[in-house]
Amino acid sequence: MIRLLIVDNERWIVDSLLDLFGRPGKLDLETFGAYSAAEALETLGRMKIDIVLSDIRMPGMDGLALQREIVREWPWCKIIFLSGYDDFDYIQQVLRNGGVDYLLKTEGYEAVVAAVERAAAQLYEAVESRQLIQSAERQMQLARPLLVNEYLLAVAGGDPEALRKRDVRLRELGLPLAGDAETLLVLGRVDDWRDGFSGGDKHLMLYAIANIAEEYFAKSLYCVTVSFEQNKLLWFIQRKPEPESDDSAGELPQQKGDARRRLVRFVQGTIETIQGACRQMLELSVSFAAADEPRAWERLPGQFHALKRLLGRGLGLGQELILLDRPSEDVGPEADVRTHETRSRLDKVGALAAYLENGESGQFFAEYAKLMALGAAESAGGEPLRLEIYYSLVPIFLSEMNRLGMQGELSETIDLGRLTRYDAHPSWHAAEEYFAALAERLFERKRAERSDREDDLILHVRRYVEHNLAGDLSLTRIGEVVGYNPYYLTRLYKQLTGDGLTDYIAATRLARAQKLLAGNQMIVQDISRAVGFMTEQSFYRFFKKETGLTPQEYKERLAISKTDNGM
Repeated sequence: MIRLLIVDNERWIVDSLLDLFGRPGKLDLETFGAYSAAEALETLGRMKIDIVLSDIRMPGMDGLALQREIVREWPWCKIIFLSGYDDFDYIQQVLRNGGVDYLLKTEGYEAVVAAVERAAAQLYEAVESRQLIQSAERQMQLARPLLVNEYLLAVAGGDPEALRKRDVRLRELGLPLAGDAETLLVLGRVDDWRDGFSGGDKHLMLYAIANIAEEYFAKSLYCVTVSFEQNKLLWFIQRKPEPESDDSAGELPQQKGDARRRLVRFVQGTIETIQGACRQMLELSVSFAAADEPRAWERLPGQFHALKRLLGRGLGLGQELILLDRPSEDVGPEADVRTHETRSRLDKVGALAAYLENGESGQFFAEYAKLMALGAAESAGGEPLRLEIYYSLVPIFLSEMNRLGMQGELSETIDLGRLTRYDAHPSWHAAEEYFAALAERLFERKRAERSDREDDLILHVRRYVEHNLAGDLSLTRIGEVVGYNPYYLTRLYKQLTGDGLTDYIAATRLARAQKLLAGNQMIVQDISRAVGFMTEQSFYRFFKKETGLTPQEYKERLAISKTDNGM
């Protein structure tokens, strides 16, 4: 919806234009009126206005001074000037100040409507203009390192969507990596920052380490670096294609195996050189963990988690480590998948907390079922894994119970003493049912509270409308009263009641008008003001549209009806 503000010191002009733009038309407008520049600035200080239709020559602050104030606050606002004078000097100033249009009041309503339609079109054109697109492209280039970092960390973390769309995303980000080629991961860690290093210094040093590594790796490999956790770097490495030969049969299995071994040997040897360069050039101690072999993209998340565990276990062995990931007997894609699924599912405990807090029961129980199934699987890790799952859930429930203040209420039906005791449950299935029952009670409370809040909101809106029919019933004002964005409020009201908010306002106005007409104590002009219409013509048009009768015809029909009934 577009907000239009009409400004003129002549009240009849403002009222007639409000009536004009209040009629059904092409544009979805919310219209406001102001009878001085000062009143216009007050409105502009309360809400965003998209188009201002203003007189130029007004007492006090004129239209040009008003324009300067508007542009300072709302630079995208479109301004149309109306004037009773064909004044070339004013026209020049309007154009210099960026005015959208300049109309003479004698040109008539059609010209005014056309000017507002042009201004509305320009609002959307500005968003789609080539200048903004080019600006966005420049910003994208500046943001590219962050986008690369975010995407590749999502891949390493096992995001299924990031893995599935890797060919497209790698191409979009301009990365040299191939989505169908095996990839080797190397993890690096700054062991200890020197005293006095600020956050900016650390970022700069990580950038320097990445440059050093890429300088050595890039001579014969494709290499992309990402940083994370303030002191760690992750390298995605692929071997460059071999020069084309006359052999059309492609790479033989033995040749492929030899090439993979050369890649691993080269990377592991080069790590030593990079480590020495960091020590000498940057005076930093850096440790590395390298994978044992390049793997398919789907297996990289498992490799990434293995390297993190490997580097973590080496913390007590000193600095400047070079650790090589040696697979256990349970190697292969299936082992990688199991390990990754276990870690990935545990990493989503934080999401469970968010689902519980936000009252999203469907998402919570779907993820909860997967987590508990992981603990139930015999081969998943046994009792230690179940303990980890159980005690990762306990603080989530404790926190939500405390936030809602439900301990007393819950203790009447659930033994809360068992919450912090894993051994109080006879089986894993019993523990699963215990948490599920607790979660369901919390969701019941949230549903009840949300329903109460929604009922209160609808009641608040309707009371305000009923008590302010002659006042400001703009969506902006109603939103301010109840504390919601006006556009969100209209969607929420529709969702909760099935009716549009503007329809409710119209129905309430009609009911009040009919009651006042039936009372036969007020003239039509006063009734129109009492139900919020600035002009009698607008009220007549509205009433005729809703009832098929003019207000006067309605009064006459009521009078006839009373006579027929002997009243």
